[in-house]
Amino acid sequence: MSGLAKTLIVSDLHLGNGGSYDIFAGGETLPSLLRRFAAPGHTVICNGDGVDFLMNEDPLELSEARAVEQATQICQNPVTQGVLHAIGDVLAAGASVVFRLGNHDIELALPGVQATLRAHLGQPDAVRAKLQFQRGNEPAIIDAGGARILITHGEQNDEWNKVDYPHLPGPGAPSSAHAEDFRYAPGSKLVKTIMNPLKRAYGLKLIDLIKPDFQGGVLTALAVSPQAVKEVFKGSTVDLLLQLRQSKHSPTTFGSDEEDDLGLARALDAAHLTAEEQETLAAILSDGTDQPESFAFDSETLSSLTLKLAKAGLAAYAKAQRKLTGAAGQQFFALAPDETEWNEAKRLAHKYGVSAVVFGHSHAARFQQQDGLTYLNTGTWIRLISLPAPDASDEEWTDFLTLARKNPQMDPAKGQMVPILTRCTAAIIEPSPTGGASLQLIEVDPSGQLLTRAHGHIPPHEAKP
Repeated sequence: MSGLAKTLIVSDLHLGNGGSYDIFAGGETLPSLLRRFAAPGHTVICNGDGVDFLMNEDPLELSEARAVEQATQICQNPVTQGVLHAIGDVLAAGASVVFRLGNHDIELALPGVQATLRAHLGQPDAVRAKLQFQRGNEPAIIDAGGARILITHGEQNDEWNKVDYPHLPGPGAPSSAHAEDFRYAPGSKLVKTIMNPLKRAYGLKLIDLIKPDFQGGVLTALAVSPQAVKEVFKGSTVDLLLQLRQSKHSPTTFGSDEEDDLGLARALDAAHLTAEEQETLAAILSDGTDQPESFAFDSETLSSLTLKLAKAGLAAYAKAQRKLTGAAGQQFFALAPDETEWNEAKRLAHKYGVSAVVFGHSHAARFQQQDGLTYLNTGTWIRLISLPAPDASDEEWTDFLTLARKNPQMDPAKGQMVPILTRCTAAIIEPSPTGGASLQLIEVDPSGQLLTRAHGHIPPHEAKP
């Protein structure tokens, strides 16, 4: 580490309580990475979804007492405790640590939850009081060597996951914010009402690894076990969509004017089902279908239906992945952002007068410099599914789907399972001695070594006349 103050940004840790829903995969590597920044002047920013309050089937309502109980269970998990103690060491050394809210940890806005995290840092009161929490209704903007860099979780224009900040109570909230008026995002409701029951009752653990693409999760679950989805839906997709629409009143943050759209219908359209396949899917989900799946439907139609659902459900991640030359079977996320991500980065850069934008949320590490703008996504610290290429043959996709059906719990003890990988990625900002700052996308390998995946120079900001 040089003498210049550095900023480490991590996001989407999804620290959990150690139960069956837990998906955090950095228990061995994250504490050591954090301790590299245990020095005066350095800063660590956890940029949203640092902990996950959706890993349960409790009622989806904002209750501080329930949130404190959940936070206590998360903090008492030995793996989470190891991360929190590392954060305590960083604070004790004179560095700063900031938790910014995401869409899976809005409960961090509540004073009781903040106190619970501070109490588990393994430090005296004077040290743990330094842990900071920031709401996400406005981005953070930091100055590094004169370069202006914007940091936000990235859910602000995601129609499924926008946070209802005007009604979220806690320090810094408007006086009109009350817990009883707060509305959870449709994506959160989908996790609780569909995803979690599918995991608990039907063992579909694999859908954890395609978060936060909930539309893709539903389609993938339909492909792996349509009867399970029918049971969780209670036979009525219409009722589900109506419930989600009733929850969809949270505003777009940062001033985007795009219209609301749940996206599930568009996701299903992307599967390009034939009329016969649509009829089969409707029959599977109908309350009137009581025959066993294998006898009720034409096997060829059912096979093509589920294959199309799987490919459509996993399309976003399949397109983002690429095989590395010389590493057969091992896949990583490509770094180029898609058009939606890049356009949102440009919008925020123009609105806030910055030269670099850092997101999380999508779970896909990204980096691009173009037209005076640098965009970085810090990725995630959970396990990820290693998918066939988007242009892979139907046979390859069928083999993948077969493994998913045979071992949806992804339990090695139960035999072969879909391939998974872990990429522990983060961003490091360091002021340059000559002005401006460097911005790096780094990856931590299993041995703890830091590998630079992409980097660029951010020049000092020039104010427009």
